[in-house]
Amino acid sequence: MAKKKKFTKIFANSWVKAFLIALVIIWIIRTFLFEFAIVRDKKMENSLFQGDVIFINKLKPGPRLPITLLSFPFFGNQFPFSNTPAYIDLIELPYFRISIHAIQRNDVIAFNYPIEHDPPIDKKTVVFKRCIALPGDTLNIHDKKIFINNLLINDNPNCKYRFRIKAEEPLDSSFFAKYQISEYYFIAKPNIYDLHTTKQLSDSIAKDSLIKKIQILKILDMPMFTKLFPFSPYFSWSTDYFGTLIIPKKGQQIELTSRNIYFYKDIIQTYENNSLEIIQDTVFKINDIPTKTYRFKYNYYFVMDDNRDHAKDSRYWGFLPETHIIGKASFVLFNADSKSKRYFKSIE
Repeated sequence: MAKKKKFTKIFANSWVKAFLIALVIIWIIRTFLFEFAIVRDKKMENSLFQGDVIFINKLKPGPRLPITLLSFPFFGNQFPFSNTPAYIDLIELPYFRISIHAIQRNDVIAFNYPIEHDPPIDKKTVVFKRCIALPGDTLNIHDKKIFINNLLINDNPNCKYRFRIKAEEPLDSSFFAKYQISEYYFIAKPNIYDLHTTKQLSDSIAKDSLIKKIQILKILDMPMFTKLFPFSPYFSWSTDYFGTLIIPKKGQQIELTSRNIYFYKDIIQTYENNSLEIIQDTVFKINDIPTKTYRFKYNYYFVMDDNRDHAKDSRYWGFLPETHIIGKASFVLFNADSKSKRYFKSIE
């Protein structure tokens, strides 16, 4: 009997050790190599679709070390079936990254959503968007065309835009299903609809016998209730006419002015943890010290959704700090919708 108890104890101990070793290995892989996350909206169509489970490569730009030290691994930000956080934010480590490969323009990247202010950085919601401009770049959007450093950037073929069509007769869902269009709206009589699709598909729709006219919609002025970066009366920008905007680069020093302070005040206060006092738009105090200049501590990026006219990207909330980047979205593992045939699909 004693031998049996001893054997049972040894067996149990070996299983506990094996389980703990497995947890450590999984934690190392998830921290330094890759992790998975699900796409929760339609803002990156037609590159990513709602329900896609994405493989995130952390070697690009390099693994970010954990910031929230006291967290329960493998539960995400909340415990299942509850709103209880799966972490305790009593101890937060400073940001540190092992840089390996630089983010490039056109990369689809995963990051923690900067507009969420309450959770720690690494516990904010994971979202996916396309990198459009890099640190130090000058960006301008004119008539929906993107210019980086005065050079026109070709759109990704998967990008969707809002088009308006006038049809010969009322259209039903079968017409839109034929062109794989999930976002469409009846606008007005006679037979006027808006839809979101790619430029390539819009050419096919234009040739359909039911269509009189199709044109892409362009926004000159934003609606009064829509807030757009940089949230300043000095800039009457729209999503289709945006900029000129310089993307901050680590170590870059700028002269602060009554106009550009609106671009960079969130960086100074929120992302780089300084106090900022603005006196009559002309005098600036950072950490209670009067100054006319500021030097950036981190790199920043400008990201956009591929569903350009159904978006919530840098045009709306500003720069993406390097501190929030998780990694590059490399491929779709599968889609949570059982009817989908999206398996091991690379992301362009």
